[in-house]
Amino acid sequence: MISVKNISKLYATRELFSDVSFDVLAGEKIGLVGRNGHGKTTLFRIITGEEEPDEGKVFMPKNYSIGYLDQHLTFTKPTVLEEGCLGLSPEEMNAEWKVEKILSGLGFSEEDLKRSPSEFSGGFQMRIALAKVLVSEPNMLLLDEPTNFLDKRDDAYCGDPPWHGKEDQGVYREILRPAPC
Repeated sequence: MISVKNISKLYATRELFSDVSFDVLAGEKIGLVGRNGHGKTTLFRIITGEEEPDEGKVFMPKNYSIGYLDQHLTFTKPTVLEEGCLGLSPEEMNAEWKVEKILSGLGFSEEDLKRSPSEFSGGFQMRIALAKVLVSEPNMLLLDEPTNFLDKRDDAYCGDPPWHGKEDQGVYREILRPAPC
């Protein structure tokens, strides 16, 4: 669970959001929907600690992990499998089988694992990035514009990750409301 309390963020004189508060409970699925430039990515960056709010605070339990799928993809390894293994914890560096299982579930063949990530379409590159996040087994998953490239099979896989034993109940709540024009 995380708790966001009274978060505000300004860029120069432009207010992205002000006094935003909400809780995310275990098992909840929440969609953050809004127009470009209204602060969705900024809110994700504040939750992950990549960016500081101007006011307010994010609270989460000790050792709570957040998997964040950024909308901008970067690959540093020569093969899909090696890239996917970047999501493994240091203790699991020999657990390539976990990465292979997730990549297989996302539509990659055994031969694909030996190919360079740059050889794939944007949709398959998004799946590689998603596999890196899923293999880390985070407590929370933040997906920033994932459906730009994902299809129904990928969405279904995200909805029931391999480390959960049962289906979660879907929940939608409005968190950010754009300021009037």
